[in-house]
Amino acid sequence: MSGLLLVRSSCGTSPSVVTAPKTNTTANSFPNDPLRNLEKQVIAEANRQRALHGVPELKWDDAVADQARSHSINMMQRGFFSHIDPERGALAARLDGAGIGWTRCGENIYQEKGLDDPVQSAVEGWMNSPQHRKNLLDPLFTLSGVGIAISPDTDYFITQIFIHPR
Repeated sequence: MSGLLLVRSSCGTSPSVVTAPKTNTTANSFPNDPLRNLEKQVIAEANRQRALHGVPELKWDDAVADQARSHSINMMQRGFFSHIDPERGALAARLDGAGIGWTRCGENIYQEKGLDDPVQSAVEGWMNSPQHRKNLLDPLFTLSGVGIAISPDTDYFITQIFIHPR
């Protein structure tokens, strides 16, 4: 069985909200984490698409990647698929809560099961969706991080966060 879900979110200016608490789950906590390689493949494919369209490449940011990983894990563990985390809030609140300075942010999320190449499937899916494509090719975004979680029954949850830093 294969399935594909795509959702896009963006934020323009940092809102004045009460920030969500920081999560203790970070990708950097696991230095030999095999998912980090898969996450870096997603940003490499995103940068390949950006190059094909004359857009400067995104630079990897560990703090942003940690937030992307946390969001993917939270979606998997709590059984939701949304930009709004029931406990940590929307992307802006999650970034602010983690102390990540930004002036522009966006997020693409992806969930699939049963496809052979989740990296290619995610980026192709985003490129075929006008709103996701807009995030991926936005030249104002300069930093990015990707987070992946895989459920025991092999559902892939992929989150890519884009920011323009403060």
